Amino acid sequence: MKSLPLLLACCMLAALPHTHAQQPGVCDQTILIPEAEKRYATGNFDEVLSQLLPCIESGFNEDGKVQAYKTIIKTYLAIDSVQQARTSILRILEINPAFEPDFSASEQFKVLVQEMKDLQEQIIQITSVSKKAENLLQVPATVMVITEKDIEQRGYQSLEQMLHDLPGFDIAKGNGPGYSYFYQRGYRAVANDRTLLLIDGVEENDLVSNNIPISRQYPISDIERVEVIYGPASTLYGANAFAGVINVITKSHKSIIGLTKKLEVKGQARHGTWNSSFVDGIITGKTKDLAFSVTGRYFRSDEMNLSQMYPTWNYDARTPADYEGVLAISGKDANGNFLAQNYLNSSGLLTKHPGSNLFDITYSGAQASEIKLSPEGVQKAALLDNQQVFEGKINGEPIGFNNDSRDWFMRAKLEFKELTLSFYSWRTDEGATPWYTNKSRLSAPNFSRWITTNTAFSSIYTKIFSEKLQVLNISSFKIHEIDGGTNLASYSGYYNARYTLLDLANGRLPTTTTQYNYRYSNQIRNELRVFWTPTPKLDISSGLEVRASYIQGDYIRSALPFPDETGYIVDSIVGGNNYRSYDIGLYSQLTYQPLSYLKLVAGLRLDDNRIRNNGGYGTVLNPRLAAIYTKGKFIFKGIYATAFKDASNLQKYGTAPDRRLNNPTLLPERVQNTEVSVNMRLSKEFSISAVAYNAEYSNVIGTAQVQLPNGTFTNQFQPIGKQSIWGVQGEASYRVDRFNAWGNFTVTNPKDQENDLRISDIADFMCNVGANYEVTPKLNVNLSGNYVGARKTGAGTSGSRNPITRFDPYLIMDAALTYQNILQGLSLQLTVNNLFNTEYFFPGIREADNRTFASQLPQERRAISVGMLVHLR
Repeated sequence: MKSLPLLLACCMLAALPHTHAQQPGVCDQTILIPEAEKRYATGNFDEVLSQLLPCIESGFNEDGKVQAYKTIIKTYLAIDSVQQARTSILRILEINPAFEPDFSASEQFKVLVQEMKDLQEQIIQITSVSKKAENLLQVPATVMVITEKDIEQRGYQSLEQMLHDLPGFDIAKGNGPGYSYFYQRGYRAVANDRTLLLIDGVEENDLVSNNIPISRQYPISDIERVEVIYGPASTLYGANAFAGVINVITKSHKSIIGLTKKLEVKGQARHGTWNSSFVDGIITGKTKDLAFSVTGRYFRSDEMNLSQMYPTWNYDARTPADYEGVLAISGKDANGNFLAQNYLNSSGLLTKHPGSNLFDITYSGAQASEIKLSPEGVQKAALLDNQQVFEGKINGEPIGFNNDSRDWFMRAKLEFKELTLSFYSWRTDEGATPWYTNKSRLSAPNFSRWITTNTAFSSIYTKIFSEKLQVLNISSFKIHEIDGGTNLASYSGYYNARYTLLDLANGRLPTTTTQYNYRYSNQIRNELRVFWTPTPKLDISSGLEVRASYIQGDYIRSALPFPDETGYIVDSIVGGNNYRSYDIGLYSQLTYQPLSYLKLVAGLRLDDNRIRNNGGYGTVLNPRLAAIYTKGKFIFKGIYATAFKDASNLQKYGTAPDRRLNNPTLLPERVQNTEVSVNMRLSKEFSISAVAYNAEYSNVIGTAQVQLPNGTFTNQFQPIGKQSIWGVQGEASYRVDRFNAWGNFTVTNPKDQENDLRISDIADFMCNVGANYEVTPKLNVNLSGNYVGARKTGAGTSGSRNPITRFDPYLIMDAALTYQNILQGLSLQLTVNNLFNTEYFFPGIREADNRTFASQLPQERRAISVGMLVHLR
């Protein structure tokens, strides 16, 4: 009986067809593949094919199949069987859609792989969600992607411009110290600090304020794609991936080196409205073992002159009409007393200047009910303001609106087989005036400027041990600096009511002041990622991240340039104004596919933060759960995720005239987000998707009034708010032959739960559409439109003190016309933004009170740009 199993096995083997491929040991991939490589190296191509082809589908695992097909492809190319090579590449892509040839592979091999991906209309692979390549439709998050082709066809000229065509972004572009503010998924904030910006894995958010300093400094010639994650992403990215992540993926040698050429130049030069010009390009070269690239961009613009159309930014001499209502006092206090009488009592105005003709007083009985400037008072106030301010100078420079921009970016990158080294530095030097009104800031060519400098060095090491195990390590050192030339000029006078009626009667002269600001911080960071696929159904992505930071708290301020040498800190801070911060993050995400149509994802991240010895937010845990169900042409997702937003050093340690008490123990903001989505690929040409989400925010940082030890009151940042935001996003795309069209929409309902008010400045509905048509192989036409619905702000909303309560809806159309290869490697492009010259406004940022901060931000009228696009090999 013991021999019965052996006998049955022998009978079964005997019944099988006797082919060479099934002979014992012949289909052992550990033996056969190395032997085939040796035969390929010696030119025995027929033997390579006869050995591998019979076994590849029945005898090899997936890793073995990929390795075997790579050898087969090389063999087909060696015998000029290009079509068979293409077929074999398609088989590899079926096994591994993210496949890339080895660094040392032939140029022909690399080009064919890219061609097959294009012909196959490969679903975009992204890396932002799980930090490894994944099918865009299968990732456990809502993601939008802008590709290199989109950038070229639509005529985008900056990274910021791309955001306008995406769903879920309410944008407040106002130039100023922050060129553009964007509120992702309805979260209005005082800075771009709820979204994380990455450039090839290196975080760009400012180390002190967590703000994204987005302007026109980033090159676009070097961008392969931009991946935008919607919703919390702290499970993998830690603090500040609160409302989403913007990940800019730049090109590698694999995507920019051609078949036989070793040197490539790609870029563009443009000139357009408002004397706006930029040069943007990349030079790439390659040797056998090394690829190198140098990327650069220089941008300058006079910008739109707001002073010609809007009195808020007009610095011409004041006229009597400008003083209507200025210095007027009327109304009653909480006790029913006339404010005008209170002022007369406290100032002694009538006692000191009896019979003055500079002001008129209205009485109610024996009490003064109103005081206002007389015509003589208006004349004198205007005369003094003009002499000292509006017709004066700041350090020899005449006062007048100025908002010109001068930005640059430089990067060098070396790519070895497994190691990439990168160094970049950029600087933005832009006018700060548009954020403010002419009652709070002055403007001159070198005054009211905001100058930011970022420098970063990074190394990325990738080691693929097998198809099951990969390791990636990112190290970076970065320096973030507010340059000492940064300054804000202001004045005290009568037009801005910083001087009083008594000052006018005394003949007090207005004065101008300039405050220079300086800030410097640095950080060293290392992240080790491990990607392990122990079985075909289980995928594990884990990592360890460590940061050591030296971060400045408040600005160093001075009335002279170079505050780091001449300045001071407004308030003395125990331990000084610089903080040693240590962060460690440990995360893991598991993806399990129990069935071919079902994928389950679970992730968890632990973050620990210490500032100096006893500070910091301590330990925080953030989970992510997702289920992805595929049914025919439909993909359904359900996602739950949490995130946290660490208060910035500026919020913890910074002070201001109206906020004199810092709060080093500020707790992180928290969010719990739930969303469901469906994607429908109805045909090869047409797909649509929609997502609904609900986000519950707690510990939202706001200002609260507190009493100081001396008995006076001031404001302090505290975690006091709660918000609830729900919304719906959708998108659709259609592509056939030479025509493609796309569209997306956003519905948002943001509520402040503390006062049951709608959050200000967020539109109920937004919609973006676009179409591209290839008229001829050389001529391409693109048309797009952005519709933004009405936005409520000011009274009746939360977050703004704007005197305006409603901003009208608007529709903006943009167009791009591209004529390719007018000469070999040279193309021309004409872009027209705001095609119909529509006048429209964004709500002002922060308080938008129309005294310090402008209540509305005029947007650019029609802007025409002509570009020369170069691609030389």
